[in-house]
Amino acid sequence: MKKDIRHTDYSSKMDDTIFTYDSDFYPLDADLPDPQVDPIIPGKRVAINKVGIAPVDLPIKLLRRDGTTQVLQAEASLYCSLDNPDAKGLNLSRLYLIMHETIENNLSIDGIKKALDTLATKQGSNKAYCKLRFKYPWTQEALRTRAELPEVKDWKAIDGEVLSDGSVINKLKMQGHIAYKVELEGQYDKTSGYKFFLTVDYVYSSTCPCSFELAHDAKSRRNAAANAHSQRSIAKVKVQFDPSNIVWIEDVVELCRKQIPTEVQIVVKRRDEQAFAELNGSNLLFAEDVVRLLYAELDNWFDSGKISDFSISTSHQESLHPWDAIAVVTKGIPHGLT
Repeated sequence: MKKDIRHTDYSSKMDDTIFTYDSDFYPLDADLPDPQVDPIIPGKRVAINKVGIAPVDLPIKLLRRDGTTQVLQAEASLYCSLDNPDAKGLNLSRLYLIMHETIENNLSIDGIKKALDTLATKQGSNKAYCKLRFKYPWTQEALRTRAELPEVKDWKAIDGEVLSDGSVINKLKMQGHIAYKVELEGQYDKTSGYKFFLTVDYVYSSTCPCSFELAHDAKSRRNAAANAHSQRSIAKVKVQFDPSNIVWIEDVVELCRKQIPTEVQIVVKRRDEQAFAELNGSNLLFAEDVVRLLYAELDNWFDSGKISDFSISTSHQESLHPWDAIAVVTKGIPHGLT
């Protein structure tokens, strides 16, 4: 059944033109013009490093560390090299179909590899690139607040802890859900093969060691009210890994939590806010301190063969200055991450 489509009729002004959309018309490919055949190429005829599409909203199927799978909404990017300087370009519509046929219907790493294979083969490219950006949900324990206990007549029947006032609390802490910005990336090079990268953004609080000392000096010398400045900060940790030996997102988060324990908090009651202040006070951090602390653990991963390259960048979004404090460090592999 033909669908009615509203249209505006300008035929009274342009009697040589039809202003009715024909929903039944279906042309043959051979009947349509193709600008890639005998192309007109302006400018210098050179090979192009990357041609592609981004960002494309796409559901992906992700394997979690606990063995379960989860469907998440991602922004996908797909590129390949245009190696023939006499070629006009790529069929960009085909790139979306490649994403749909490979990434959406497979586990993410398998899907990326299939997308790279298909892209390089169908486009005849020497290099191909695929990147998925998404938020990864996980859990975080409160610093001090405990989970509620069920109502029972005899607290001794519960695996609880007795406080100084005689009340009983759960030994288990409350949990909240926190989402991490993640990038999962695959690269194909006809000469060197495949590379896979995982990037996780870890958000934490950083208290300036300098202002902490100055605030302490003001209090001790003059009894002046003073506080150290602290700010929300982001560590971007990127690792290169072998897809046959997966580095899990949870692995990277746990490494960051161990080295930089002042992660921003989800469940916060008064006791947790106090705990966070104490935690910041016992972990004074310049941006360069953070990259060195993270480097130490990532270097252990490198030495054990868990990863083959890594980079760390931190951004302390200053509360004192109108700019950010930045620090960057890489493993320094020849032709590696910079």
